[in-house]
Amino acid sequence: MSYEHLLSPGRIGTLELRNRLIMAPMGEELGDENGEVSDDQAAYLEARAKGGMAVVMLGSVGVAHPVGCSNKRQTAISEDRFIPSWKRAADRVHAHGGKIAMQLTHAGKMGLQDTMAGRPMWVPSEPGPMTVDPLYGMVTADEGAMMAEPFMAPTSNPHYRVMDHDDIATVIDQFAAATVRAREAGVDAVELHSGHGYLIDAFLSPTINSRDDEYGGSVDNRARFLVEILTEIRRRVGDDYAVWVRLNSTEVGIDGIILDDALHNARVAAAAGADAIHVSAYHDPGIATGPTDSYGPHVPELLVPNAAAVKAEVDVPVIAVGRISPEAADSHIAEGKYDFVAMGRKILADPDLPNKLAAGQADDVRPCVYHYRCIGNIFLRVGTRCAGNGFLGREDELTAEAAPAAKKVLVVGGGPSGMETARVAALRGHEVILAEASNRLGGRWALASATSDVNAELMEWFERQLDQLGVDVRLNTRLDAAAASALSADAVVVAVGAQWGRPAVDGIDGPNVWGVDDLAPWLLDGNPLDADRVAVLGGDLPGLGVTETALHQGAEVTLIESGPAFGYSLGLPGRWRVVHDLGQAGVNLMAGAEVVAVTDEGVVWRSNGAEQTATADLVVVTSELAADPTLANEFRAAGVEVHAVGDCAQPGFLEGAMRSAVELAAEL
Repeated sequence: MSYEHLLSPGRIGTLELRNRLIMAPMGEELGDENGEVSDDQAAYLEARAKGGMAVVMLGSVGVAHPVGCSNKRQTAISEDRFIPSWKRAADRVHAHGGKIAMQLTHAGKMGLQDTMAGRPMWVPSEPGPMTVDPLYGMVTADEGAMMAEPFMAPTSNPHYRVMDHDDIATVIDQFAAATVRAREAGVDAVELHSGHGYLIDAFLSPTINSRDDEYGGSVDNRARFLVEILTEIRRRVGDDYAVWVRLNSTEVGIDGIILDDALHNARVAAAAGADAIHVSAYHDPGIATGPTDSYGPHVPELLVPNAAAVKAEVDVPVIAVGRISPEAADSHIAEGKYDFVAMGRKILADPDLPNKLAAGQADDVRPCVYHYRCIGNIFLRVGTRCAGNGFLGREDELTAEAAPAAKKVLVVGGGPSGMETARVAALRGHEVILAEASNRLGGRWALASATSDVNAELMEWFERQLDQLGVDVRLNTRLDAAAASALSADAVVVAVGAQWGRPAVDGIDGPNVWGVDDLAPWLLDGNPLDADRVAVLGGDLPGLGVTETALHQGAEVTLIESGPAFGYSLGLPGRWRVVHDLGQAGVNLMAGAEVVAVTDEGVVWRSNGAEQTATADLVVVTSELAADPTLANEFRAAGVEVHAVGDCAQPGFLEGAMRSAVELAAEL
């Protein structure tokens, strides 16, 4: 596929762009605590400009910092002192032919930093009470504490300031002054964040805005604040600086903005000087699945019809977003549904996506596995990471550039940590042997690839990369210390995975119980599941994969987890999505459940002192995971210097495997 439409030049206002790919604005919590652009952020942007994106963008740049900020490492442009760090970032992006933009934001009622400091959150009207989805309780104690940090500080004082006309004028000035500073810093464009519950959106939304003056009531009045911001920006910077607007096209789960409102808002924004409309969505913040039903959709192309509707209403370019593949984007642009596509998760997983498409190497694009770690970390107020790309947010610190001297590297174990270590080591110019004891790559993670299409895509990607890089893959090769020593490698890496045990309860070794290593005939060899009722012990990723697969094959499933949360290794929005969907599909979800025994009838478990039985023909154990240092210790005892990565060193599933692999391979 040529991707001729996606890769064709485009223009937003006077800004000439090399293709139609824009990096979606995302919170990433990588900035300096003083509001300046950090080296990590600049490297994060530079990597994606180097990879061929037309525009790279930081999300949620504060126009009134520290007022109106939602996170402690939120970047700002509210004072002249922030300009130099933006200039440095712009220089790094421009060196690769890309353009840089910032998304200007005032968080309004989302201003958690205001709450934490005891300041009022600025709002058009006093918000009503928020519902609290029980799924929000599906977190660990540590996660709960991280999310609650703004409300637990000694200075915390959640309250609101309903904006008067002077306040409105102040914020209009802040947005306009921020735009002037952005231009001075060499930033090529700004986006006004007018969605996702932030301040401008709060004026636009009938759910929040209950004012009875000229800024409330009708759809025209609710849009007045946005129009006045755009008008003042244009007065100060003229028409030759690119400014566009991100709008909600709908608000899911509440009686809020509907598509007709969004079409009106898009028209008046364009008339007031917006050079493009970025079509997003929001949701009831009290519903935990809201993010995956709106701005970070789990359903591919969910918002494309809304983008197409906006495109039909305005004569400025339209930017679409929301799990859109390059193939779909190329087709949609050709059909005139929109003009540009904003990519978030995909460009985090592989910053070189545009260049690979242009080179005819689409199969080399690392797929996103949709663990939602990127979005989920922002809920926890920590720096963004990617389950499938261990380099994310550490692009200056970690490198796949050529090593100073080529080495012979032996990797023992062909699971994800072994494959990624081998891949990055080969990229750096090392001669790599990858020895795998079984007859296929993937290790136990091959089981995971059999339960998920996106995991399967990543598995296939790994196999292609190792083949293209010339890694010497040796299947059916079980190495002991003597055999490893005989290969005379300069570096030996053990990546053999974890030990999978079983809980010490009566009946756990019965004929109706499978461990993880018993799953291959079913998941990999295509044997049917001979069970109508299945109980799965362990609610993290392996248990979720087994549960979903058994469910799809018609079994009645009970998922039993001893801790408070299912899917602990998923980012929070992904966890809430999966748990909700499994519950809706009829899975019996038992958290905080201690397994007491396994019987011929099923599983006996205890919760809050009461024992219950989950009836099951088959019990699958996916808990009891522990590091396995056996082989690494054997090698060390024989005098072989080894490194251990992945679950054999510290259980962490895919994300831990990727992180430990790149940390090691970048140092070899």
